[in-house]
Order: sequence, then C-alpha cells, then structure tokens
Amino acid sequence: MKVSSPFSTLHSFDSLDDEQSSHDPPTLSSDQAIALASKMRRGLEPLIKDRSWRFQSYKDCFKHSHAVSWALENVDPDEGRAVEVLNELVDMRLVSHVVDPTKKFRVGENRRLYFKMNNELLDDEFESGNKTDTLVANRLGSSSNNNNNNNNNNTQSLEAKLEGLQHVLTETTQELHNVHGKLEMMHQQVMSLASQQLSIFLMVLVLYGYVTIVAMLPSTSDSVRRWWTVPGLAATIVLLMALRCGLKLCIYIWNNDESRMIPMETISTADESVAAGNAVSVVKDTTSYERQSSLTAMLSKSIGSIVGAGRKSSKSLSDGKKTTILMRQPYSLPDVETWPHRPLFVCLNTPVSPNLRVPKYGLGPLPLGQPFRFSSDLFEGVCLIRIKQSNSDDTKGDEEYFSGRKRIFQSIVQGRFKEEGIRVSDVLTGHEFARPLKNLPHPWVLRTASSFIGKVAPGSNVVVHTDQPKVEAILAGSSQNVRGDEQGNEPNITCRTIQEDCSVFGGVFKEGNVSASRRKRLFSHPEKSNKYSFDTETTYTFEFFQNLFDANTYSLDLGFAKVGCSSVLNGQPIQWLGKMKDGRYLWSFQVWHEKLISDSTA
Repeated sequence: MKVSSPFSTLHSFDSLDDEQSSHDPPTLSSDQAIALASKMRRGLEPLIKDRSWRFQSYKDCFKHSHAVSWALENVDPDEGRAVEVLNELVDMRLVSHVVDPTKKFRVGENRRLYFKMNNELLDDEFESGNKTDTLVANRLGSSSNNNNNNNNNNTQSLEAKLEGLQHVLTETTQELHNVHGKLEMMHQQVMSLASQQLSIFLMVLVLYGYVTIVAMLPSTSDSVRRWWTVPGLAATIVLLMALRCGLKLCIYIWNNDESRMIPMETISTADESVAAGNAVSVVKDTTSYERQSSLTAMLSKSIGSIVGAGRKSSKSLSDGKKTTILMRQPYSLPDVETWPHRPLFVCLNTPVSPNLRVPKYGLGPLPLGQPFRFSSDLFEGVCLIRIKQSNSDDTKGDEEYFSGRKRIFQSIVQGRFKEEGIRVSDVLTGHEFARPLKNLPHPWVLRTASSFIGKVAPGSNVVVHTDQPKVEAILAGSSQNVRGDEQGNEPNITCRTIQEDCSVFGGVFKEGNVSASRRKRLFSHPEKSNKYSFDTETTYTFEFFQNLFDANTYSLDLGFAKVGCSSVLNGQPIQWLGKMKDGRYLWSFQVWHEKLISDSTA
C-alpha cells in the first residue's frame, strides 16, 4: 500500500503517478453516476457535517477515509477499483474537494482530507432512498434525457454570458485602479515641482528684500548697519528655512486631505471582490479606512525633509545588522543559445544559502508555467512562475490563466515553514542587488516614487542610492492573495484563481471575512503584523501578480511610456524571493534576460 509524503498533494501534478496509466474511459454513465452519488450521500449522511480546523471551517463535508470505506463496502472490495469509481464521480463534479476541485481520491491516503457532495448537480428524483438500487440496475447503458441536455445547454450559455460580464467588469475595475495610481503619482510630481518653484520664488523675494535693505544701509546709523550685517543674514536664513518648512507642511497636508481624494485602498479589483465572497464592486466601503497621520507627524516629516531625512525610508525593515547581498553572476549561467525559454532564464539564486535547493533541476533552468519543488532551512514547498507570452513549458495553461486579464506576470509559492513562531513582520520579499544601479533619475523623482510606494505598502523600505540597493516589503502585506490550509486541503496552485483565506491567523481574521485589501493594510504595518505568526503545521499559499513590469522586454510600463530597465539594473536580474529580517532566505529565484548578459559584459 502506497503512503504519500506530507507534501505529496501540494499540487495536482504529483498525483499523476496515481492516475490510471491506461486512461480508461469512464465506466459509469451519467445516470449511473447520479444514482451512485445519491446512494453515497445517503450512506454518508450521518458523517456529513460542518468541520473546522484552527479558525477555518468547511461546510457539509466528509473525510476522504469515510468515502473510501463506503466505496469498499458498496462498490468494490478492491481499494484501487473503489478509488477509481470515486474519482469518476469527481470527474463528473458530483463529488469534489472543499478547496481544490481537481483534487482526487488516492489509494493509501492517510491525511485528513475533506470532500463534499455537489447537491445542486444531483437529480431530485434520486432523493427517495428505496429507488436507488433499482435505478442503478435499470439504467445501465441508458441515454441522457433530452431535458437534461437542454438544461445543460442553457446553463452553459448562461455561464458564458456571466463569464463575459465578469471579464468586462474586471477590465473596467483594473483600469480604474491603474488610472488612480498613475494620477496619484503625477499629482505627487506636480506638487513637488510646485513646491520647489515656490520655494525658489520665496527665497529670491526674501533675498531681494535683504539686498535692498543692505543697499540702503550707508545712509543709516552704525548700530542699524551692524544689526543687518551678520545677525540680519542669520535671521534671513532662518526665515527662509521656516518659509520652506511651512510650504512643505502645506503641501503634505494637501496630499493627505481625505476630502479631496479617494484613498488608494478603497479601489478593489474584481479578483479581490470575488476572493472576499462579495459582489464585484469598484469602490469598497471606506468606513474601516483609517489615516494614521497627525499634525505632529506632518510637522516632523516636513522638518525632516529640510535636513534630508525625507530621502530615507521612515522605518527600515531590516534588523539593523550590516549584511552583504550575494547574487548569482552571469558567468555561472549557460550560454544564451542554450536557454530553453530564451530570451528568459529562470534559475535558483544559489549564493544566498547553501541549503536552498531545487531537487529536480539543480543549478539549471527552472520551468516556466509549471510548478517545481524547492526546500531551504526555513521553508519547503512548490513554486510556480508564469510570464505572459513567454516560451512557457505550459503554453495552454498560461493562455487560460492570462485570458481576459491585464496581469502579465505571476509568481506563487505554497508550502510549510520549518521553524515555529516566525512573525509575519519578519518575513520580507522584494528585490535586492549586489552592485549599484546606474542611470537613475533625479532624486526628487525617486522620492516621489518612494512616497507613492509608501502609500501602497506602508511598511516598505526603498533604498536605491547605495552600493547595494534594495526594495523590501512584508511578504504577507504585499502579496495579492494569501491563504492558510490544513495539509492536504490546500488549493492547486495551477488553478486560475486563488481564493483569499487568512482565517488560520486568528484575531481579526478568524471569521474568514477579511478582504485581501484590508489584509494588505494590516500586514503592511510592522507593528500590526508583528502580532501574528506562522506555524509549521499549516500549508501557506502566497500569490503575487502585476501588470507593470514586462519580463519579455525587461521594461516598465508607466502608462504614458515604457522605460527599459536593463541598463538601470547594471546587468542584474529581478527576483522572486522570501527572506527573514536577519538575512536568512526562505527562497530566492532569479529571472534573467539576455539583455542583462550584454549589459554586464559591456
């Protein structure tokens, strides 16, 4: 009897070993399957109930072992054959896993997996208990009912129309989200320019007045002349600084005026609304939105910007230790001509940790569009990276995933932590580089961009003018979707949509009704996310996707223009990484482009 490993069903492609090698066609007709499912529902009725794990609940479900035991008694005493029949019911959507519809029954499965009956698909005529056995015998080989075919056609037509409406709404919602972000960035740039111009005008005006007064001093007394020479100059400088500080304070208050703008967090995507289980809405309820800034904080920030503190992050996510960033270099890569996904090459960033491994692929190219296993000292699981219009290993799967969506990049990790009690605030993601960046824009542009990033992810840390630049953010606060599941009940990471569910964290999440946008606001703040932690029993899923950076061309889409990034990155790749504040890595994968190779050798 085969016993699966703890991670044997983290993703559905591992279950291929347990599928029928001959791919035999279904042995049950539609009517037979419905009759058998009805009999199974009655037989398991005492065991079908609401079940919970941690703060997560599953409605009207039964265990994997319950279904197999029933099938051994009522279908076939051979476990292999009994499991095959159960999986035929899964294929016909009469029985399904509570989270992952593609998950099937397995021989020798010893974990606590939860399945449910899809009651809406069962014909009501099979509800009476005494008819089922007769119907199973009498309906062998019978054809499908014409009414059922008509109902199926009508259902499919309705589903197609709803899917079309969903795509339109998704496009509209995403457009609003993107336009709001671009307008906010342009607003910050305009206000910054206005602040500088007005500051210069005030300085010139005050200096003109000072020079005019000094020019008139020869006709004044010696005491007045002495007062205006040194103390007067000092007083003028103080006045200039006070004027600029007051101007910046006014600009900051203007930028944070809630009555003037819609907060970024109130704009949702259709994906977030569906994940939260609500009707799709463009603007969310703003009653839970709180702005933390006070007048004291505004004044402190304004004064800090005068002395240059505004160029740095308000709160660093690192633990204060000096760490050296290590990266895999171009000379360690195979020749570009041999890259299977050219112009892209995805690989493990080996220098960051000696125990970070991808067993099946080693140092070679990692797959695109297909999941792969990895492990480190802190984490083990599976990873999936999708890039739109790339030379993917699963072109059909990529087309289905990106169809009707603006996103062009997806990365997702699913697995378990190996160390107990790791705080949510201690696990970071982002990008880091071993060498300085080149051809950077003017510092005021970077400050504006950093301010914009800070609004989206308050706990972010952006440091670019340094020998080893980095952009850090809390992993659970920057991921688009996060969920935690009991082992075996996690979703298939190759599916089109990952549903948000953070109820395993407890606290405000225990009811399971916290939306992705609110979770981002909570977990983006180091002080708030420090109250929550990861455990070693839960299988966590972190999904990230975006529509701004195009890996195929290595360019950034700003809406009004595309900016090439290879020259700025100084021959260094972007990454999909997870790391601790203390410098230890959970995972680190690089996405190279052949442009980076030429830039690094130039």
